[in-house]
Amino acid sequence: MDALPSLPRVLVRILDVLQDEGADPGTLSNVILQDVGLTGRVIAAARSEPGKPRRFESVEHAVRALGQPTVKAVVITAAMQQVFEQFSPRRQGFLNRLWRTALTTASLGKALAILTGYPRPHEAYLAGLFADVGRLVRLTAVESEYDRLLAGVPEEPDTCPTDTATPAGPRHVAAAVALMEGWELDPFLVDAVRYHLEPARRIRDAHHLVKLTNLAYAMATSDPVSDRTLETADLLFGLNEGLTRELHRQARDEIAHLAAVLHIDKCEGGGGADIDDDRRMLGERLQDLEQLEHVKEEFAPVGPQRQHSTVQRVVFLTLGVETSLLFLIDEDAAYLRAWTGEAEEPAFVLRLERGRSLVTDALLNRHPISVTAAERPGLSVIDQQIFGLCSAETLWIQPLTSHEKNLGVLVLGLAPGQLSRIEKRAAFVQALGMQIVRAVAEQDAPAGFAETKDTEQHVREMVHEAGNPLGIIQNYLAMLGLKLGEHHDAQHEIGIIREEIERVGRILMRMREGPEASRRGPESLNEVVGRVTDVFAASIGVTRNLAIEVELSPDLPPTNHPSDHIRQILTNLLKNASEAIKNGGRIRVATRDPVNVNGHRYTELTVEDNGPGLPPEVMEKLFSPVESTKGLEHQGLGLNIVKRLVDDMDAIILCSSSPSGTRFQLLLPHSPGMRATDS
Repeated sequence: MDALPSLPRVLVRILDVLQDEGADPGTLSNVILQDVGLTGRVIAAARSEPGKPRRFESVEHAVRALGQPTVKAVVITAAMQQVFEQFSPRRQGFLNRLWRTALTTASLGKALAILTGYPRPHEAYLAGLFADVGRLVRLTAVESEYDRLLAGVPEEPDTCPTDTATPAGPRHVAAAVALMEGWELDPFLVDAVRYHLEPARRIRDAHHLVKLTNLAYAMATSDPVSDRTLETADLLFGLNEGLTRELHRQARDEIAHLAAVLHIDKCEGGGGADIDDDRRMLGERLQDLEQLEHVKEEFAPVGPQRQHSTVQRVVFLTLGVETSLLFLIDEDAAYLRAWTGEAEEPAFVLRLERGRSLVTDALLNRHPISVTAAERPGLSVIDQQIFGLCSAETLWIQPLTSHEKNLGVLVLGLAPGQLSRIEKRAAFVQALGMQIVRAVAEQDAPAGFAETKDTEQHVREMVHEAGNPLGIIQNYLAMLGLKLGEHHDAQHEIGIIREEIERVGRILMRMREGPEASRRGPESLNEVVGRVTDVFAASIGVTRNLAIEVELSPDLPPTNHPSDHIRQILTNLLKNASEAIKNGGRIRVATRDPVNVNGHRYTELTVEDNGPGLPPEVMEKLFSPVESTKGLEHQGLGLNIVKRLVDDMDAIILCSSSPSGTRFQLLLPHSPGMRATDS
């Protein structure tokens, strides 16, 4: 795997993303999936982690297992090899063509999977991406045998004698299959690559994924779409000519746009100047990362008011900019403060409001601002003072943000000719500023900070170990699903169990990566409620003979609240209700919208039981962690977690109880971020 080449331009883009230490695994995996070789490296690295081998059918799963520092190490290793590798223009042109074919096949595979109802489109994408990975293996291992291919011989195996000399088929296909089997990928995923060149009539009864990859590759390597490809589309999936051509056009346009964004040379033959430029850019990114690692070493253990000269030195050494100014946000996120010289008091204190300064505007808009000396007279007095302090031709004002949190602003005083260079390196300027902010914050950390770091490391190690048995359980569930067949009645329940195991994994990741790791995209509240109640009814409901009544209000508005939070809350409430009532009892779960509280609109989720109710002493400390007497009261720890998650969503939770039962009402605000105290 270490020898598989990647496109330097793609590596540059990935290194830019990795400069943000807060980048989420989904973002990282999406960028990694733009390169065949790097995707293979990440999967191989995840499999080599200590413990039993695990399958990684999702690159995001592999990225989460490795963690960002290890992913960064994998990418840096690939980048260093590319910098020192002497690519010929001919070989670079082949890599460009292979990159386009791989991403076009992957894009078409995913689109076809969605169109034909295949339940795991990401597998179709991965199979398409790896369809030609064997060509990379063959190119790297026996480049002399690829001379004719690199010289322009057509890529189809039946017209390339140098790559057809095995009884099982083309050597590059055998190489790809051997590689993927070594990664222990899903057998059907491997088969999709194994048979992607087979005639359509030989695979028309094969697994859905095999047919998807076969058609996707035929479409990707046929421009314009050939009659043979149209026949394949009709035979395998009954797709008509118009739809097939439209899918082909959309995929081509998508990859052409990505190639333009990455500045990948469209010329099949490549060019020496382009290769040198790519290698130079890659070298710059590696140098940037090296410099970021040494930023902390430049800071002495003093407070931020004495960091001005150190910030100036670091910025000059890394960017060549002589004058700079660092604004840091205060604990209440109400003001920005900047120190100059060795003064104890800040030289500038800016209220964080729009229109007060270009500095505050840049941070609130989360977008850098550049302003020239010619525009100085029309600026506010504070901005003119900053201009004068920096003695610059142009000011570059870089906001420093992490996810939803504003941290500060780095102002650079640029000399003539420096603006275009800084614009090209905006991602590095952001990463440098963030590293400076972290260095300053660590110098101001309390005495127990080191112990906290040790505890965090211990938690990370424990979470990593817990991931091993979860991965094993997932593997056995996958094997069980294959044995039962995809149409077995139990497949629905197996799917639910796998989702819940993945949720446990995300909870563990939240322990390791902090609260932001739990954030997921919008999901229908009714879908979340339906899945949780299905699991509950099929497990505890059956064993305890409980009646689970579900009433879901139609046409609920989309919720932007974390679905994992809602799952956790509902699971705890159902569990507590089941422990509070006798066998044969009843639990009712309902959703309703809208609910108006003091002029604010909410969506309501209700969990109600017909148990004996809660004792007064329990109601007094309902959401505090207390010792639980199961069967008589709801579990204290579970409700404490519920309250924390409710507060995190700015929601409201109400409880009423009587001898005839207990009812919890969760009120989710229509506009996330509205404090519950507002109502």
